Amino acid sequence: YLLSYRLLGKHIMATRSVRTIDPAYHKLLDEESRPIPESFRRDSPIEPGPTFVPVKRYYSKEFFDLEVEKIWKRVWQMAAHEDDLPDVGDYLPYDIAGLSFLVVKTDENEYKAYYNACLHRGRKLREQRGKQADELRCPFHGWAWNIDGSLKQIPCQWDFPGLKRSEQALPEVKVGRWGRYIFINPDPDCEPFEDFIGDLPSHFKLLPYEKRYKEAHVAKIIPCNWKTANEAFMESYHVIATHPQILMGGAHDVDTKYDVFGNYSRAIRCGALESEGMPQWPPLPDDGKMRLRNPLNGFVYERIEEGLVEVVSPDGRKGRFDINAKCLEGDLTEVNPHLVNWAGGPQVAQTEFDKAFAEKAKKNDKKIHPRVLAAEIQRQSLREVIPSIADDIADIEFTSIFFTLFPNFHPWGSFNKINYRFRPHGTNPEECVMECIYLAPIPEDGNYEPCREIHWLGIDDDWTEAPELGMLAKVFNQDIRNLPLVQQGMHATAMENLQMADYNESKPRHFHMLLEEWINRP
Repeated sequence: YLLSYRLLGKHIMATRSVRTIDPAYHKLLDEESRPIPESFRRDSPIEPGPTFVPVKRYYSKEFFDLEVEKIWKRVWQMAAHEDDLPDVGDYLPYDIAGLSFLVVKTDENEYKAYYNACLHRGRKLREQRGKQADELRCPFHGWAWNIDGSLKQIPCQWDFPGLKRSEQALPEVKVGRWGRYIFINPDPDCEPFEDFIGDLPSHFKLLPYEKRYKEAHVAKIIPCNWKTANEAFMESYHVIATHPQILMGGAHDVDTKYDVFGNYSRAIRCGALESEGMPQWPPLPDDGKMRLRNPLNGFVYERIEEGLVEVVSPDGRKGRFDINAKCLEGDLTEVNPHLVNWAGGPQVAQTEFDKAFAEKAKKNDKKIHPRVLAAEIQRQSLREVIPSIADDIADIEFTSIFFTLFPNFHPWGSFNKINYRFRPHGTNPEECVMECIYLAPIPEDGNYEPCREIHWLGIDDDWTEAPELGMLAKVFNQDIRNLPLVQQGMHATAMENLQMADYNESKPRHFHMLLEEWINRP
């Protein structure tokens, strides 16, 4: 399907050009008071569409099985982080789409990965993370290997007359490393890892990922296909409807620069490119009450108590709603469910950044743009951690810069801590594991304690039960409210194909072009 539509897209290229926000973006860079890293000047827009994706690819077991064979058994994929394995002998299982691998630290600066299965009867060698092992012994019948994969012992070896010990080492998969992340690839004939990631490291020169540690790691099973979740975190197009409370400087629909490079793509939310004609609204009262306004239609959402929100429209209509946006009373019956959740759902403690930003915004007599105010607050915080480079950081580096490395890894750029990984949950094509990892700068004084364990949330748990995520937990509640309904809509739709925007969905389009390429490889 995709191949035919891509050919159609190439035919259309002759009649129209690629739409981008590159000119407005470079004008923004020209106004910066600090030097801009070279990577921010790169323009590499995707070719024009259209791109259509068959909906069956999101729930078909047949297509899921094809992905296992063509993607998960062949592609480079992030499996672990060095902070997961601090000592020699530490190991971590990496499970994906019914496959399982075991990442082991075999020396001070060496990591290996094995198929996580005993060579006798196939029992998983390890089910969970472990520390400082001197052997890998199967709990079923006791076959054992040294941590370097060489065979150590076979009980009753006399009972296997044709067995050759020299042929019983644990089968390895290839290992690659970037920024203290450990990648694996089960394909013995795969391209070198350095070729696969290309020049991705060149976007992180001021604070390379090698100088970051794992501050938090939260995971949750989501009832949707891994691609459904993967794509939801690739673009800013959904922000205006799903996260309107985080739009700084008013509503806008021209905000994010998109580029594609080889096996990865990039988005830069500029936060300063409001489009003309979007509505403007007066400020809300500053009386201590929890209120927020939808910048699209001006509706004001006020928290009455946990689980109860009152919404008032600009023309004076009112309604009261529960946490699921069900109307309880009033003549206003249709509201944004994400803002109801934000105002009426569980709250998280305000961060020091939030407090500082609110204070500076109040005193902003010079009408400094919110993006610039936010950058200075973050710069001040970093002066206490990485003082040698904090003052060299340009404002643009404090915006949301998010990369996607095919197929499922999302490292955020510059000084944002966020990293995502989305992987199939077992062999169910309609469930995935969503993980959020926070990578913080390693302090120059060397004083830090990394996160070693994953904080697993239950499938019905609220994201605010992971307070280490701060305000991002409430943002996730909005995102995750969409995803099961997107998955259900795949079954309900009369469409055979999803349709993607030419520019604002550049990253999902790029992902599907790569997916199509991998699926069609011999």
